[in-house]
Amino acid sequence: MNRVFVDAAFAEELAAAVERIASGAPLVARWHKRMVKRLEDPRSVTREERLQPLEVFDSEDYRIGTRAFLEKRDPVFGGR
Repeated sequence: MNRVFVDAAFAEELAAAVERIASGAPLVARWHKRMVKRLEDPRSVTREERLQPLEVFDSEDYRIGTRAFLEKRDPVFGGR
């Protein structure tokens, strides 16, 4: 996401972005970080690496997120 704002709002905008990211699903954030680093490597992505994102569907966090969505509330993830 790209946004433009005045310099005086930088600290507030940064804090809001950090809060938004930190409140998200930690397992998904870990996978994103790992894949971004992995894509710096010129080798082709392996079958196992392509399947890794599917592992989240077996997690407690996935069940928490699904339940929260259906109940129209914010999820509280545990990283499991």
